[in-house]
Amino acid sequence: MKAVLFDTETTGLIKPKANKVTDQPYITDLYMLKVEHIGNEIKVIGEFETLLKPPVPLSAEITKITGLTDDMLKDSPQFFEVYEEIAEFMTGVDRLVAHNLAFDRSMLANELVRCDKVIKFPWPRDHLCTVEKTLHIEQRRMSLTRLHEYFFGKDFDGAHRAKTDVKAMFRCYKEMAKQGMI
Repeated sequence: MKAVLFDTETTGLIKPKANKVTDQPYITDLYMLKVEHIGNEIKVIGEFETLLKPPVPLSAEITKITGLTDDMLKDSPQFFEVYEEIAEFMTGVDRLVAHNLAFDRSMLANELVRCDKVIKFPWPRDHLCTVEKTLHIEQRRMSLTRLHEYFFGKDFDGAHRAKTDVKAMFRCYKEMAKQGMI
């Protein structure tokens, strides 16, 4: 089985569905890690990383959280310009994994709607949210930092950047598999 673990950093939080898709936030940082389950092992078989230039400026709050600035994104592609690479990366994948899957999947869907590709996108059949799969641990939602602390006794540096978060989630995902949680 092949899975893609992914995370997005964005221009803000998703607004109620009554808002137009053009009023929804945009992805600014996308990282995807493709893995393959082979027996009891989970091996990395690919990665995709890009910064994306949104059509709106970043707020001071978003810059504070992610460390990203408008200047850092000014020469980056827009989502529609990397759609083909993203779709190719997802082709043949069985499972989509994210820590806060509802948010990240919705962000991806919003970008796909904006470039008229949501129906054509090769969505994996199985979706796994590490938040939902670990609710039993503390009987509440655990942040990725807290989940990492639970499994490994320490947090990780660089949270709120897509690649760093996915790498931490991958360590947790492998531990969840080892413990029979997934």
